Amino acid sequence: MTPAEPVELHLLCLSSSLSPRRKTLTYPPKGSFCKMENALLLCIFLSHWHFLNALFTVEVPQPQYIVEYGSNVTMECRFRVNGELKLQDLSVIWEKKEEHTKEVYKLHKGKENLNNQHSNYRGRVNLLKDKLQLGQSMLQITSVKPTDAGTYLCLIGYEGADYKTITLQVKAPYRNITKRTVTVQGTAGHSEWELICQSEGYPKAEVIWHNGEHQDFSAKANTSYEAGTDQLYSVTSTLKTNTSVNETFHCIFWNKEFKENTSAILIIPDCPVSSQRTNSRHYFATAGAVLVLFGSSLLFMLWVKKARKDQDREMCTNNAAVKVIKLSTDEEEGDCREISPENEELENVRIEVT
Repeated sequence: MTPAEPVELHLLCLSSSLSPRRKTLTYPPKGSFCKMENALLLCIFLSHWHFLNALFTVEVPQPQYIVEYGSNVTMECRFRVNGELKLQDLSVIWEKKEEHTKEVYKLHKGKENLNNQHSNYRGRVNLLKDKLQLGQSMLQITSVKPTDAGTYLCLIGYEGADYKTITLQVKAPYRNITKRTVTVQGTAGHSEWELICQSEGYPKAEVIWHNGEHQDFSAKANTSYEAGTDQLYSVTSTLKTNTSVNETFHCIFWNKEFKENTSAILIIPDCPVSSQRTNSRHYFATAGAVLVLFGSSLLFMLWVKKARKDQDREMCTNNAAVKVIKLSTDEEEGDCREISPENEELENVRIEVT
């Protein structure tokens, strides 16, 4: 064995009860005064590691999983069980490999231990315990997020120790594309069309533009990226062009990692959107002004009429003698008898002002 570079081995060191704990062994031992017996034990262990590992192995039927955002995934690793499973001798650890390892799930001596579980996985992971008897360690993660993507370690301690790695990839297709077509004031007074496509997904997508004749306009587009919820990307792409009416454009969201694409079609309309909005605003503004003017004139006329009536009433009260005469309903008689307003109802009367 050549002591060239340190070799780190992530092992499951089993106690008498076969309970695993992580340990890192480094060869050669650091320091020049290591005890000879420690070095000898280390060399013996390293020389027999492959033989010991062959006695108990962990296998993965599927080393890679591709899951859509928001769905559930069940990852599996397998180990050998001879006869009936002794649950008290079984330890299972699922970890996510990162710069700082995250503990996803832990079963210690047959008992669930979530004291060191990372906060990202709380309430979202479950080990299917009914599958352990079959030698299957199946970890279920619900509501998968982009942050769940990465490499996972499945470590098993049972009559030996071994581990395997599994890769989880997460995708969120850019299915829902919001599109807009508006006009903007261009150079030299000419109008330009502004075509806008916006969508959300994962991982980051490239936006490709071309017209109905498959001419590429991507270099003229401006595409921006913003981090949204759960690390999804909010992608907005804008293309400015001066072209003829009814021409067709396509905006394509290309997911290079998964080789998937979604697209939307934009057609240059006959009537500019911004002009329609401007005309509508002018129409409503003009109609509003006319209504206000008409209402003001009507109120003024009513006020003048009321003022004149009040003035006439005041003049009659101060300067005129009022005589109430009852009019006969019989036109032939022509009876005009004087009555008192205090005793008779004012029906069919004529008021004479003298």
